[in-house]
Amino acid sequence: MFKFSFLFSFIGLISFSSRCQTSIFSRDTTIEAKIWSKDSLKQVKYSNWKPFATGKLDWIAKYVPVSGYTHCKYGGNAFFKYTSTGFFHTAKINNRWFVIDPEGHTFYVTAVNSIRPGTSTNNDKALQKQFGSTAGWATATFQQLQKLGFNTAGSWSDGETIKQFNLSTDHPIAYCPQLNLLSGYVREASKKNPSRKNTSVLAFIMDDDFETYCNKKAEVLTESKNDPNVLGYFSDNEIAFTYTEINALLKAENTGSASAEQLFQWMKEKGVDEKTITRAQKEEFIGMLTAHYYKTVSAAIKKFDPNHLYIGSRLHSSAKNNSYIFKAAEPYIDIISINYYGDWEPRDQYLKDWKAWSNKPFFITEFYTKGEDAGMANSSGAGWIVKTQTDRGLHYQNFCIKLLQNPQCVGWHWFRYQDNDPSDTSADQSNQDSNKGLVNTEYKPYENLTQLMLQLHSNIYSLTSFFDKK
Repeated sequence: MFKFSFLFSFIGLISFSSRCQTSIFSRDTTIEAKIWSKDSLKQVKYSNWKPFATGKLDWIAKYVPVSGYTHCKYGGNAFFKYTSTGFFHTAKINNRWFVIDPEGHTFYVTAVNSIRPGTSTNNDKALQKQFGSTAGWATATFQQLQKLGFNTAGSWSDGETIKQFNLSTDHPIAYCPQLNLLSGYVREASKKNPSRKNTSVLAFIMDDDFETYCNKKAEVLTESKNDPNVLGYFSDNEIAFTYTEINALLKAENTGSASAEQLFQWMKEKGVDEKTITRAQKEEFIGMLTAHYYKTVSAAIKKFDPNHLYIGSRLHSSAKNNSYIFKAAEPYIDIISINYYGDWEPRDQYLKDWKAWSNKPFFITEFYTKGEDAGMANSSGAGWIVKTQTDRGLHYQNFCIKLLQNPQCVGWHWFRYQDNDPSDTSADQSNQDSNKGLVNTEYKPYENLTQLMLQLHSNIYSLTSFFDKK
């Protein structure tokens, strides 16, 4: 995340990035947005309204939008058939990566995170009134999302409800279980040894017990290894694979951990100490740790479920720009997952780097905007604030059109299904009182947003062909 003192240089970078994409559009519009940041005390700050050039589907030069597409069983491209394995897998076809669905059709991932009923009293009352039961909610919701062109339930969705829905339909929705392997091990190890409670998460990666824990937790995957509707597994979310975390690993409380001892030995070999070690060297060592992490978790996942994809740990912050991590992950990950905040659209340089650093596809597993017209405080989370639901939809099109131009990208995951209920005092700090959802707290969709999403989804396969020909 960025300190408030860097805000104006950050704005300049974003504005430049936004102007770069307009070359594919015959025209664009300006959307005003407030930029999220944190000050030196880690308090959330938003800028004043700033203008961002934004394109939309209808304005792509020389492209004629289609009004809809014929989708296959899983919501992919019914007109293209590739190798069928009975499970989701990836393939590079004519220089573009795709996910391939269990029946062999190209499948561009359009996912929504946290598809599950809200937990507040108000959420429950609204669900019972509108749907009658959780099963009624599930049927209506998954069918609604599929009609909007979404084909995947992202991280933190209600897996058991999804399984039941898929048993009752000819058009199942893919899903992505979140395993929380390192985060779960850290909690367990810290409980056994309270002196480790405040140590760096990196200090746990090279523990011998971590591999044992991963194998124990991955045993449950035998229950889903034959489920064709599993897209793949996330091993964790937003681990602190950041160069700044090396400073935490160097602290005295981590002395004695295998990770810290490895770092001290590595620094000795490099001839550096805590004061002279550079950012590049910190990132290099992070690459060594992540290689051990990805090898360990991937081996456990594939041991108990060799049929499904391993889709990473949802890189974030500076980790998504560390070449050593991408190189370390390549032998073990099927799709690299990246949570992307801070830019109005994906930066050209990032997209070029990710392609250069790894011969594996990627997808964006978190991004979103919040609308001021929802009447919420919108003070939590790292997404942009825009003025209207239409602006949210236009941002979605602009952001995703940039991804569609990149042949390494196989999809995206919007964060998230439902708005944060302001009355839910049990919600974590990042998910309080904000307009992140496709639906509000009473399960009513934001149609100005969702219709723009549908328009883009209807053109995905046509657009990939269009961009590839160009």
